[in-house]
Amino acid sequence: MIDFTIRTYIVYLEAIKSTYSNILRLDEYFKSNPKPDTFCIIRHDVDRKPLHALNMARLENEMGISTTYFFRAKPSTFIPDIISTIADLGHEIGYHYENLSDSNGDMIQAINDFESNLYRFRSIYPVKTISQHGRPLKPFNNLDMWRDPHNYAMMKDKYGLLGEVYLDIDYRDIEYINDTGRNWSSTQSNLRDKVNSDLRIDFKNGKELYNHLAFSLFKL
Repeated sequence: MIDFTIRTYIVYLEAIKSTYSNILRLDEYFKSNPKPDTFCIIRHDVDRKPLHALNMARLENEMGISTTYFFRAKPSTFIPDIISTIADLGHEIGYHYENLSDSNGDMIQAINDFESNLYRFRSIYPVKTISQHGRPLKPFNNLDMWRDPHNYAMMKDKYGLLGEVYLDIDYRDIEYINDTGRNWSSTQSNLRDKVNSDLRIDFKNGKELYNHLAFSLFKL
């Protein structure tokens, strides 16, 4: 079983479908009240290679699954035709922001850049959720844009946002699995894609992940 291929991703999706009756997009999760007892959220951060994201989106659509795609605002990833096609396949589009890194720590410039890019995305899709991009080669944590909770609440209201992936979800009883650096470890090659979860588990390989997905009753 070779990890990080479309063929293997199909196996993961089949395991998820057989285990979870609730597969949610992030906007659906934020809107749901009460939250389902068990659920799975599949999120993709499109750092590079948007055509690969499109292929995954088509596959998920064929399998009856809707997910969330967070796109960076860079020329190599902000491809309106691809973004709109993924949205037409039933997936949610979010903004993968990195404005504090781009502005080298200038908070005012970062907020202005965030607003400008958000409206660019909204010319294509009504973005309601955001996710910070870690930018490991930069010293700035993009979550610091919202370090003042009062300011963050005002910004959410101003921009009509449902939530930020790292700030608006209580992960204490949600199992968080990521593939940062093409591995299934929460610490290896991973600087900022981290959450506080009592259920966080690392896997040595895709086979271990598959076995967990196929038989786990935890939330994902």
